[in-house]
Amino acid sequence: MHDLLCFYGVHAMAASIFSFVPEATISDVLGNLQSFTGLAIQLIDSSGTLLLSFGQPTSYCTVLQKNVFDKSECFSLHMKAGQRAQTLGEAYIFSCHANLNHIAFPLINRGELLGSVIIGPFLMDVPDSTLVSDLAERKHLAPTLSLELYDELKGLAVLPPAKVNQLKKLVDHLLSPLMPGERALLLETQQKMSQQAKINETIQVYKEEQPDQSRTFFYEKEKQLLQKLRTGTLQEVKGLLNELIGYVLFSEGGRLESVRIRAIELTTLLSRVAIDGGAKTESIFSLNHEFLSKLYREQELEDLCMLMQEVLESFMNAMYYEKDKGNPHIRKALRYMADNFCSHLELAQTAEYVGLSPSYFSTLFRQVVGVSFREYLCRLRVERSKHLLMSQDYTLADIAVSMGFSDQSYYCKAFKRIVGVTPGKFRG
Repeated sequence: MHDLLCFYGVHAMAASIFSFVPEATISDVLGNLQSFTGLAIQLIDSSGTLLLSFGQPTSYCTVLQKNVFDKSECFSLHMKAGQRAQTLGEAYIFSCHANLNHIAFPLINRGELLGSVIIGPFLMDVPDSTLVSDLAERKHLAPTLSLELYDELKGLAVLPPAKVNQLKKLVDHLLSPLMPGERALLLETQQKMSQQAKINETIQVYKEEQPDQSRTFFYEKEKQLLQKLRTGTLQEVKGLLNELIGYVLFSEGGRLESVRIRAIELTTLLSRVAIDGGAKTESIFSLNHEFLSKLYREQELEDLCMLMQEVLESFMNAMYYEKDKGNPHIRKALRYMADNFCSHLELAQTAEYVGLSPSYFSTLFRQVVGVSFREYLCRLRVERSKHLLMSQDYTLADIAVSMGFSDQSYYCKAFKRIVGVTPGKFRG
């Protein structure tokens, strides 16, 4: 009877994962990953129960599970690693009881851990006798068992730390699409946290500087924001928005209704600027109605702040991208620049590609996009460089060259001018 309950329990838990991701899909992805890496891969549920297994366990682990550790201890540790990975929101590298390395990736739905993918074991350095001697001393192993483990060391895979980090990134990219809704939720949460951190920084500055709390100061900040909407980058406009929100929170005690009133006023003003900037009136009216309805309903301060970023992005998109639908040459040029920005890209080269003379193309580009060809290309390169800055694997010189800048110095100056901070500061 107990075995029957365990059987149904395992399959009930499996169903909770496979109801979100078909078993065939998971099996195909994990099977291919196992074939590529040569490492054993397991899928466990949230309680640590094994659901699927790919590849053979190492002889070293087989000996350990037969004589030292029970399988339940391994699955319990794997379950805890999955929980840690859930907290991080990404793949997590960890060591087991036997000091062997693994990677855990969480499968999450609406904040609930459904299960984890466990990859390993492997070592990050060539094994030596201390791997067994430390374990033998800790677990009081018999000499014959220690010798058997020594013999099995050669069967353990060895991956240098750099390769392990690459594998971790590969696992994130490969397995994240299995739960796309959760990934989107995680990114949204990270964006909210980032925005709140910037708003809090602004509030601290206001506390130190004690600016004039009259309406005049607010309207001056608002005027700067509206001007940047016409001429600035999205990053610059977001920065001013966060300053404006921070000022409202600072001057009016962080009240939700105060922020809501200012947000409604600002949305109306932004919609007018977008129309004046060339966006289609019917599109802006539709967006304005949708956003105002959301602003009236929103009950969480963080969500209200995030919604204002969405308002900005939507209106700027309507201004600078919708109107190029009537300019196929510019649309073609923008796609060409997005595909070739890393190379030595020139205005004349792009003009030839779209079939226009360089002088006419230059004028048309500025009219439609709002900035010169060279400035747009510089902003594009700076924006694309940000994802490389999130990794410590690349030097600033490497990033500058790979993004198409002539040298590191020019890249750093351009980044500071456009973003407001140096690449090093942005990287943190």
